[in-house]
Amino acid sequence: MIRRLPYTIRSSVAILLQIPLSIEEAAISLGASKMKTFFQVTVPMMAAGIISGAILSWITMISELSTAVILYTGRTKTLTVAVFTEVLRGNYGVAAALSSILTVLTVLSLLVFNKINAGREISL
Repeated sequence: MIRRLPYTIRSSVAILLQIPLSIEEAAISLGASKMKTFFQVTVPMMAAGIISGAILSWITMISELSTAVILYTGRTKTLTVAVFTEVLRGNYGVAAALSSILTVLTVLSLLVFNKINAGREISL
């Protein structure tokens, strides 16, 4: 998660820079504290960018093998490690089935990202 956190941060910063300061200034001038303004005005306006960045991070995390192999223990096994193990064992049918599951999860994540993003471009 730490390796992919910049995707979420870049997306959040990009959406934050698009929010006009006048909205926050209006909330403060109407008597809201800076903390209340941030959580009730700014964060809801940033929600799409935060969620989009989190989905981008998720998509890259679920298909990454290098970190998963390093962090692999007997009790934890990710899909990518399972695919790698089955290929090494020569169980190509099981590896193909697990790869299909991973592909479906990735495609579903991308569809959720596109739905949340609603066709807007987010520059990273």
